[in-house]
Amino acid sequence: MRIGLNAGHTLSGAGSGTSGAIVESIETRRVCNRLTEMFKSSGVDVVPCTVDKAASQSAYLQQAVNMANRTDLDYFISIHFNNDKARKGHGVEVYTYKGRQYPDAVEVCEHIAALGFSNRGVKEGSGLYVIKKTKAKSMLIEVCFVNDPDATVYQQKFEQICTAIAYALADYVQAQPKPVAPVQLPEKKKYVKVLVDGLAVRKRASWDDSAVDHKVQANEVFTIAEGPIKVGGGSMYKLKSGLHITASEKYVSVYERKSLFLLHIEIRTYVLYNESK
Repeated sequence: MRIGLNAGHTLSGAGSGTSGAIVESIETRRVCNRLTEMFKSSGVDVVPCTVDKAASQSAYLQQAVNMANRTDLDYFISIHFNNDKARKGHGVEVYTYKGRQYPDAVEVCEHIAALGFSNRGVKEGSGLYVIKKTKAKSMLIEVCFVNDPDATVYQQKFEQICTAIAYALADYVQAQPKPVAPVQLPEKKKYVKVLVDGLAVRKRASWDDSAVDHKVQANEVFTIAEGPIKVGGGSMYKLKSGLHITASEKYVSVYERKSLFLLHIEIRTYVLYNESK
């Protein structure tokens, strides 16, 4: 597994980040350096995609993306810190392409929030250059805000925050051994709902035809035991039964609990998918 880590912004001048009680450009590098140590110790190949100096903001962004795209990455992760003009913002948020609610992105928010931050959730990030232009699956993490009270909590819990990120991403990037979660969250059962007829369920984590156990139909629901797990050029979920199913959002949707709201979202997703076929 190969991931690219980008410490957001240049160190100074054009492309540099925001500042308050802490300085974004310094702290993004602290977090990236610690994550690099954690991932490498778990057997993950880490490609640095940090740019310390650039002629302009646009040049910085282009250089960072070029560093990511010249290597065949499985994942690109950009670390940032947030700010607002009123200096009243609080919490962690993650940006993904089209705001996709990747389980690992959701868990980054949950595990950092458990350390004393507001959970601002996973948001639409398609307009962000590094999200839009990188070839690999990408995630931009706004760890917290640069002003208090966030900054003080961050400084006190720096190591736990880095561990929270590494833990949330461990399954997808195949980190072994997996870090221990700094805070144990209440266990949530996750379910996968099939969106199409004739979807293959597999005896093992393989795309080979010989791995197919049987096929399932639209609207069938299964309990997820593990994942998403990277398999070749895609990813799968391991089911409670021990079988495997694709994790592609084209074929399945994932949710954590049954509710009328979630059921409405799932049905609407299914309808929109079939209308677009």
